[in-house]
Amino acid sequence: MQCEVDMDLLCWGSGELGQTGQGRPEVIPPEEALLKEFATSGLGSVKLLACGSSHSVVVTVDNKIFAWGNGTSGQLGNGERAVKKQPVEVKLPQELNVRGSHLDGNFANVVGIACGSRHSFIWTETGQVYSFGNNFYAQLGYDFQRADFKENQKINFL
Repeated sequence: MQCEVDMDLLCWGSGELGQTGQGRPEVIPPEEALLKEFATSGLGSVKLLACGSSHSVVVTVDNKIFAWGNGTSGQLGNGERAVKKQPVEVKLPQELNVRGSHLDGNFANVVGIACGSRHSFIWTETGQVYSFGNNFYAQLGYDFQRADFKENQKINFL
């Protein structure tokens, strides 16, 4: 038996670096914490959520990925190094679809996300793992001695 639950996503606290996703830099109290974008009629219902020190990443039930907050190390995965005060969509490389692992026209089924202080990971049920953000201590899983170690990169590990 499948149970459908309609739940809201709430995000409150300091908005100084956009980490509440509310688009406001001030402290957001719990009574104003609703992120209306993640309703079933908006960006979609959230199935996965992870938070770093000042950024958040969510995956919707439709396998769309959104991030917000401090992205100055590329940890949002949107190809920029900037603060995003509201959710921005993250696009993974097209290799997922090329390998035949697409799901209803979207990317492969994302089954996990994790955030560190300035980096993020996303992995799929077919074994692809993507990391982005700061790699100063090789936390992204590739050589931190590369000249571009601090660039935001999406690396596919199989």
